[in-house]
Amino acid sequence: MAPDTPETRQDAATAALTAATLDQGRQLDLLSLALLLLALATLLLATTGLTGRSLLGFSVTAGLVQRYYAFRCDLDARVFAHWAACWSGLWAPDPQADLKAFDHALTSVFGASEAPTPPRPLAERVRGALHLLRRQSIALAIQFAAILGAILWHLSQTGIT
Repeated sequence: MAPDTPETRQDAATAALTAATLDQGRQLDLLSLALLLLALATLLLATTGLTGRSLLGFSVTAGLVQRYYAFRCDLDARVFAHWAACWSGLWAPDPQADLKAFDHALTSVFGASEAPTPPRPLAERVRGALHLLRRQSIALAIQFAAILGAILWHLSQTGIT
């Protein structure tokens, strides 16, 4: 264990903020799930033309992509929250040793490529995690746009505008 240092405190704060930010993906996931169920119900119950069905199918696909990114964001949020808790103690472990151990765990558990030496810096990991959240948001936006397009297309076909 290394003594508490300003750098360790900064790493703990960065990890905590990242975890909290990634946790916002849960609300996006709930909204996406509602849109996914709406699109699936409409596909199964409503009679729509090929264009409407294609747009709804595209929305379902975007919803499934969003679910993947939601899973990844949730996993990363838990990892960053764990690091924040570990690194914020009076006698905190060495963050660099934890990052290196994490990379080795990824290699052994998921069969990822050999862990880099030295381990990726925390800032790079934060950028990668926030990139996942952006992708989750984009998938949700695409999902919403496809449903909106299907609704507008249906309204134009029925003469209601």
